[in-house]
Amino acid sequence: MAIMWREGLTIDHGPIDRDHHTLIAIINTFETVEPGPDAAARLADVIGELEKYGSTHFAREERLQRLVAFPFAEAHGTQHRHLMRSLDQARAELARTASGKDLAVFREHMCGFLNDWLIDHIIKTDLMMKPYVKAMAPHAELLGSLHAAVRAMDEQKR
Repeated sequence: MAIMWREGLTIDHGPIDRDHHTLIAIINTFETVEPGPDAAARLADVIGELEKYGSTHFAREERLQRLVAFPFAEAHGTQHRHLMRSLDQARAELARTASGKDLAVFREHMCGFLNDWLIDHIIKTDLMMKPYVKAMAPHAELLGSLHAAVRAMDEQKR
């Protein structure tokens, strides 16, 4: 089931929430991948997009936390690294998936895992940043758009 944004997920009505909207859209893409000959490649592309966008978002969020002395920054970063390791493991599992049935099971598992991880992370961890949002705001403006940062990374690779 696709993740739907709800007001209870709101952190800052700004860059963090925009990033979360994008992460939700990427995760929801898993559910749109239909079985077929290109399904594995499409799922790999989604994992890659999630890795790229997630790592950039996590780095920015962690930097904002350090700038305002967020007391749970270390634990927060540990959760981010856990997800990135899980995505790396998922990529390896996807590469070993041979049949259409296995691919469908993989997709369902990843949809559930990612939905649960993101919602749990936002509700249990990210919402703890709310009292620090006002202090983060000027720093967030200086860090600029995450979308622009991701595009710049893509251009450097070319």
